[in-house]
Amino acid sequence: MSSPLGETLRRARLSKNVTFEDAERVTRIRREYLEALEQEEFTKLPAPVYARGFLRPYAGYLGLDPGELMPFFPVGHVDEPRLDPLPEVSEPRTWNMSGVLAICVVGFLILVVVALYSVGREDTSPAFNSPQAATSQNTSPDVIVPPEDTSAGAAGPAAAMPDLTGQSLDDAIAIVEETGASYVIVGVREGDVPVGQIVDHEPGPGTQVGPGEVVTLFVSQ
Repeated sequence: MSSPLGETLRRARLSKNVTFEDAERVTRIRREYLEALEQEEFTKLPAPVYARGFLRPYAGYLGLDPGELMPFFPVGHVDEPRLDPLPEVSEPRTWNMSGVLAICVVGFLILVVVALYSVGREDTSPAFNSPQAATSQNTSPDVIVPPEDTSAGAAGPAAAMPDLTGQSLDDAIAIVEETGASYVIVGVREGDVPVGQIVDHEPGPGTQVGPGEVVTLFVSQ
């Protein structure tokens, strides 16, 4: 092995008498990906950004500090899988249920944002004029709906969603875009959690996501 990354993971797993089946059941990461991390066969992972997403929960499950292992992870040397271009089809485009559901969800969120904005303009309370008062009294989350990305339909097949909790918003968005899914950002206030850090997401880790689906990211603000 070229670095102590895989050996450190293997020793930690063996010292806890944990099998790959145990780790797969708890972390909801497929066994073949866990084995690839320990054997440092990073080309078996779906994409470089997924490797970091898989390493964080697996290291945490084994009682290791992910931050200490990240410097040994050769992100720049991971080969991204090559996808053959899809053949052109002349059939008319049809709407599937997933696409219709995604559009309905985005439309509903837009209506919620407009309603909250209208209520805020009509309320004459000083709490809406003072930033500090608004922080202490207004607990409604800020919802951000990104513009529709027409390139999402060219993404690969559905993939397992890793645990995004604790990652930066930019890294989380990059992971979601790798799957071809759309995303919605919801700003929440989480005590001492740093601004811009993911505190939760739906669907949860291990869920298969792909084009036409929507991932909700809850980010600290």
